[in-house]
Amino acid sequence: MKSTVTDPWSCTDTCGEKKISESCSSFEDSFVSTASNLQELTKLPDSEEYLARLYSRLKSIQGGTSKQDLINSLSSAKEDCIARLITNGHNLETAEERELATNPLIRHIAPHLQALTANELVHLLKADVLQAVVDEQKQIIKDIEDKSLDSSLDNKDNNGL
Repeated sequence: MKSTVTDPWSCTDTCGEKKISESCSSFEDSFVSTASNLQELTKLPDSEEYLARLYSRLKSIQGGTSKQDLINSLSSAKEDCIARLITNGHNLETAEERELATNPLIRHIAPHLQALTANELVHLLKADVLQAVVDEQKQIIKDIEDKSLDSSLDNKDNNGL
């Protein structure tokens, strides 16, 4: 199904009286008269200010930084560095209050077992049952050794008399 028309949007002269160029350049039911289209567009009252602002922005973007801007930025960086050095020496946190590295999985599963600071870690270690059992066993072994040492000394003393 071929069409003989190569351009489907081309204008056709349906009204025998109008020129082809006139019918192609405008709509049939246009609400704007062709006389108003020919008039030069009037500028808005603030268009000069708007253009001036646009040109100043373009100039600032293309111009880069000036020497004064560079000096100002370097001086502010210097002041920041000095302030950081001054305040860095006065660390208000003690070593016990610094936060420890936490394991997010253990913190989620058993938050009562995960210490956030060194002070909390000390309390957790005191409450650690396994540590208490180990300490108790060490104490029992020490007591047994002391008793055996005392008994061996008593035996030597008794044998020596």
